[in-house]
Amino acid sequence: MGILSIFSKDKSFALPVIGNPILNKMGLHVFRIWLADLALKLRRLQVSGINCPDEFSEFHKYGVVTLENFLPKIEFDKLVTEIKSTMKDVDNKNSIQNYGEEGFGEKHVYDWGFDRYDGDTLNRFYKIKPQHSSTQKFLNNPRLQGITRYFSGTYHDPSKYDLYKLHHGSEQKNADSQKIIHRDTFHSAIKLWYFLEDVEEKNGPFHYAPGTHKMSKKRLNWEKNRSIQASQENKGGAFRISESELNNLGDGQLKSFPVKANTLVIADIRGFHCRGAALEHQDRISIYANIRPSPYLFAFNAGKLKSLAKKLSFKV
Repeated sequence: MGILSIFSKDKSFALPVIGNPILNKMGLHVFRIWLADLALKLRRLQVSGINCPDEFSEFHKYGVVTLENFLPKIEFDKLVTEIKSTMKDVDNKNSIQNYGEEGFGEKHVYDWGFDRYDGDTLNRFYKIKPQHSSTQKFLNNPRLQGITRYFSGTYHDPSKYDLYKLHHGSEQKNADSQKIIHRDTFHSAIKLWYFLEDVEEKNGPFHYAPGTHKMSKKRLNWEKNRSIQASQENKGGAFRISESELNNLGDGQLKSFPVKANTLVIADIRGFHCRGAALEHQDRISIYANIRPSPYLFAFNAGKLKSLAKKLSFKV
């Protein structure tokens, strides 16, 4: 891909241009961050105009929002019943198995979804199907669509959502790397979890350092130094950080987010975050989405493109 990789969402410093030590000493990584922030502002105007949701002021300030009682109780209860029934049917036929992988595991894909391990911790993703009427109703919730569209700067795409069970494993021999403080991307992107049960400390709640999604002078200097180091070592781009190093940056301290059922949590994953420590075999169940639009392209409406493709295919 060469020079064009600069304008992609690639983040690995093992790539020849993105990982060029001389270019990163000159500020390539910092330039990519600045340009991505500018493009995000333009995409938000494209997909939402000036219709900024009320929740954005908190998200803009902290990089994370927790929205309690997101659905009316009757609607929520129907949704939980449907999802738990779906998960139970799948789990009864597909018991949890460990594939013996270390670290960040491969996807093991099935007709119902896929499994992926972080150490001994299982991530089980279940497909959302058309017959899941209550879940489909959630995906078409106007408030959800308005918030995620503006926060991410891209059009709503239901294919980004899955039913999700996180099953914590042992940390003794094969630790979960997601429990180390890190940031996922150099550009702003969002993850969301709509929790179907209470998440307590024993369940390993989401941890986030509010405010660390913003690029302060200290943070940009840290990003530049880490980009130079990663370039020299041919490393990936999901940078780790120690809690003491995070505190020295002074942008925000790590905070635990235990929540009640029927709470939507949305976070900018450029901010520093991690999974909390959990008791072995504890679960978290949610509707999950990982929304990472290309940082430099205009937004594409995947739904309309798919619909158009079907029409063109039918005409042919």
